[in-house]
Amino acid sequence: MSSCAERGERGPRVEDHAWLEALFDESPVAIGFARNGMVSNANPAYARLFGYAGVAAVRGTSLLDQIAPSHRPQILRLLAERAKGDRAPYHYLTRGMRQDGSEFPLDVTTTRVVVADGPLLIAFVSDVSEREDGVQALKASEERFRALSGAAFEGVAVHQDGKIILANEAGAAMFGFDPTSIVGVSMMDLTAPESRALVKDRIRRGTTEACEAVAQRKDGSTFIAEVRARTLSHQGQPTRFVVCRDVTERKRIEDEQRALGERVQQAQKLESLGVLAGGVAHDFNNILTIISNEVALAKRDASIGSTTVARLDSIAVAAERAADLCRQMLAYAGRARLERAPVDLSALVGEMTSMLEASIAKRATLVRELVPQLPALLGDTTQLRQVVMNLVLNAAEAVSAPDAIIRMSTGTGNFEASAFVGCPAGGQAKSGPYVWLEVRDDGPGMDATTRAQMFDPFFTTKFMGRGLGMAAVLGIVRGHGGAIDVDSSPGRGTRVRVLFPACEAQPLPAATRRAEELRGSGVVLLVDDEKNVRVSTQMLLRGFGFEVVTASDGAEAVDVLRSASGRIDAVLLDLTMPRMDGAETLKHLRRIAPEIPVVLTTGYGSGHLDDVPARSERPDAVLPKPYAVGDLFATLQRVMRR
Repeated sequence: MSSCAERGERGPRVEDHAWLEALFDESPVAIGFARNGMVSNANPAYARLFGYAGVAAVRGTSLLDQIAPSHRPQILRLLAERAKGDRAPYHYLTRGMRQDGSEFPLDVTTTRVVVADGPLLIAFVSDVSEREDGVQALKASEERFRALSGAAFEGVAVHQDGKIILANEAGAAMFGFDPTSIVGVSMMDLTAPESRALVKDRIRRGTTEACEAVAQRKDGSTFIAEVRARTLSHQGQPTRFVVCRDVTERKRIEDEQRALGERVQQAQKLESLGVLAGGVAHDFNNILTIISNEVALAKRDASIGSTTVARLDSIAVAAERAADLCRQMLAYAGRARLERAPVDLSALVGEMTSMLEASIAKRATLVRELVPQLPALLGDTTQLRQVVMNLVLNAAEAVSAPDAIIRMSTGTGNFEASAFVGCPAGGQAKSGPYVWLEVRDDGPGMDATTRAQMFDPFFTTKFMGRGLGMAAVLGIVRGHGGAIDVDSSPGRGTRVRVLFPACEAQPLPAATRRAEELRGSGVVLLVDDEKNVRVSTQMLLRGFGFEVVTASDGAEAVDVLRSASGRIDAVLLDLTMPRMDGAETLKHLRRIAPEIPVVLTTGYGSGHLDDVPARSERPDAVLPKPYAVGDLFATLQRVMRR
């Protein structure tokens, strides 16, 4: 087999014309042979391309007969350069002309071989009409131009007994060789180890369909190749004709698109589950509000005994536990209201150490690596503690060895938004400084399937599920504008890092609450569509000393305020109501009496209200349901004093 020599007698000769004709007759690529500018032979695909009745009709024609008149000077110049021995382009675009005179864009790849009766020009040509617009758009990039404008394949090679005997310039360059030096190279040396079994099997079976394999260049680097081959017989020996193209870039784009689709699907799943969780929490919180209010009203009854009080306290504790579950659901849904304050993450984790150690004492040893005096993050302390507790408990449940270690570390750094694109939470996180908490365990680790499900509500690898767990962590981190990064694989343990945007404010010292006597005065407009919530809250407020006017929805509240705005001192307004919801009602109330303070009550989360800039659309305070008696009274007193 010969190389793709450009000049003289370099490379071995191919003596058997019959073999070459058989090879090219079978090729789907249009191939023509020419000597001294005249077509000496061509395959059927070549004849069809230029509109000839058959191969016989195209033999003896001038190469210029297949070139549009406007482009013939270009071809004459290339032929002259080759005749002088100058190096001329082997791959170019021109305009072809069919036998009927019609023109079309033509992609040409040429090479020269030396045969018994002298040099022979071989041309691989194809009609690229459908891609002409694409080629024009990509002229600025030569490499991309070559990738898109190739006739069918970029590299051509012939091998026998697994050794290369002929390759064109493009095929040789694809593997880091020139056409001469690639002759004699083993096909296995051009194939990455992971694809050698595939290539050997295809050669053994004479497979013709296209496939993808990992190819290996001379320098050891690899790329993904799309390969099509055909086995022919030459001098009684099987000879393999191979055409291939580098599809690494195309595969990279396909992988990115697939990964993006998976992330979008995961985001949609989490969003739909969040809506469900928020809806359940809203309805449940209304029920818990009634229970809490009725317990508080029952305990006011001076005639009840201590046993009854104890039972009522048990009911109150159960209601508080249920309310905590609702808060987790709202956190997962990203609707929990955050009581934001500057927080030192290292100090917060340090304060929890004793409780954490007690929680995991029988499972693992807790090691702290906390950076002192971290920049503050603006967050809700209660929710941040929930994140820390869930991460540590999850790590403790993952380990089993008696000497297992769980490491907690904190740190700070600057991160680009692009770093968060693949994170379960963090698609909206912005570039800037972040503080982070990392929890690592030396447990069995997680496979890809488990990692994909770890933030689903109630998902667990244990025998029994135990709540929202990491789903709540996800909601809390999203609500804080942060991100979660997970690194885990079977046998390597798990590392979970949660990142929160840093702020310039200083962490606040722990505040002490001043006890207030639960006695007030004034007229409160109570607006709630739930009758039992309305009745029980009205009785509580009257017990505090307030006079109460009620409305069952927003439209009725607007009518009441219009007729009695001079008497109303504060409004207690439910967020979610039919006909006119709390946010819309608030706008109308502000227009009628802008000075009257409004407390918005909600069982559905109110995080979105923090971003409303205008006072006409914001309440003076937000009171999550179910609310404690003291919180209800203190909130009203605070806004009325203001």
